[in-house]
Amino acid sequence: MRMSKFTFRLFATGLAACALSACDKPTPPPGGGGTEEAEVTVEKCRAQISARQEELKAEGVDVASWSIHDAAQMVEPALADRQTPSTYKQYDGKYRPLTNHPGCTVENLYYDKSNTGGTTPYVNGNNDGKWTGRSDFGGPNAATGFLDGDKARIEGYPCAAKEYTQNAEDTTKPIVILVHGNSTRPHTWEKFLLPAGTGINATVEKVQFNPDATQRVQLAEALIENHYRVIAVDMRTDLIAAVDPTANSSTENAAGNIDHGWSTPILQSLVKAVMKNNPGRKVALVGHSLGVTVVRDALRRMYVEYADGKPDAVNPFPQLSHVILGSGANHGVSTFDAGLCTANLTMRGTIVCEMGSRSNYVQTYFHKPLNGPKDLFATPCADGDYAFGKTGQCGGNVVKYLTITMTDIQQGANYQDYYVSEAASRINMPGCVENKLTTLNDYDTSGYFNKGFIANHFGSLRSDAGLKLAMDFLAK
Repeated sequence: MRMSKFTFRLFATGLAACALSACDKPTPPPGGGGTEEAEVTVEKCRAQISARQEELKAEGVDVASWSIHDAAQMVEPALADRQTPSTYKQYDGKYRPLTNHPGCTVENLYYDKSNTGGTTPYVNGNNDGKWTGRSDFGGPNAATGFLDGDKARIEGYPCAAKEYTQNAEDTTKPIVILVHGNSTRPHTWEKFLLPAGTGINATVEKVQFNPDATQRVQLAEALIENHYRVIAVDMRTDLIAAVDPTANSSTENAAGNIDHGWSTPILQSLVKAVMKNNPGRKVALVGHSLGVTVVRDALRRMYVEYADGKPDAVNPFPQLSHVILGSGANHGVSTFDAGLCTANLTMRGTIVCEMGSRSNYVQTYFHKPLNGPKDLFATPCADGDYAFGKTGQCGGNVVKYLTITMTDIQQGANYQDYYVSEAASRINMPGCVENKLTTLNDYDTSGYFNKGFIANHFGSLRSDAGLKLAMDFLAK
């Protein structure tokens, strides 16, 4: 087998990384705990679905009547005007239709080659003016030779996304859509290098490191070199300050946090447009952090539209190939335990309310239609048949699911990832999903995002081990 230069580098570094991260199976965390999960096969997944249904039946849970529609707390507001700082309480926490969504815009994109006069004009497709530009956040990015790309132009999709230039596309491979997390933008998926002499800001996650002496390939570069077509959605977190209060008070959202009401409709529109414009192609979704539940929620809402018989609806599951979920809050997040849900009324608080407690998780109104009872709905079409309580929903297509998160220092009690944990990220459907762990040494050493502030959290998809897990899984 002939390897590209990147494939060889990744293979070589991956061998060393797997020695640490046990790429073939979850690693029991220090202090005990952890279990080796059942092999993922169609037969094992169907057996798990059947067993879970019987278990719920014995407990008196009516799966057939379990609603998969939007939670009442999140139903679209019947308002025509766009959100402003004075109306944020009417919008935050609710799904926004794209017709008046302040984040659904392609104005002033830092990666738009035609943007020559905006506040963040195109320079090299990297400088967003904040995380990768300002020195107080670790910029400007000292990496060189940035991956070429431009504003995505996709019929039927009115919002922002970055499409990377692919000169040798392999059309037998799925189109990959990358979904970033809170506060960030498409550069989440790209190489980053702190300027020489910049100190790191990673003590909060119990790691110390010298930023990479040389730039390191990330997922966007790896995918392009391996001939995938790659599109990264842009939730326009640069616009949050214009709609959420930013004064120094209990309602501030200066970091640009977004909730599912803001982000899900944007991704939903992108996935729908890509699938409709490429009817013969499979599509894969990769999400990080908030992007994990945004991916899953967008697929749920697309399916609900289809199940409800909405005109022009698309059932995504017959066309979906892979779902890769890094450091996701599928069952809680640490900032809920810090009280942010009730202390902050902007999207910085509503997103935390939607995700629930990491340390004492109770299913939230957001997770209820998404996960279903005991995660029964969390891997739709993993068996090629069953989705959201019904059989025959997948067109015979088997969807592959992978979660990646960092092992706990002490399972259930001590976590190195600032936001999530093994239990928070894991999807509890053995036989239907691969839940993979990386070790405490598999963090992002590039210094990305506020000088490496949450380097462990980004490690699921920005460390060598996490990158190898994702690339290997896509090749299945």
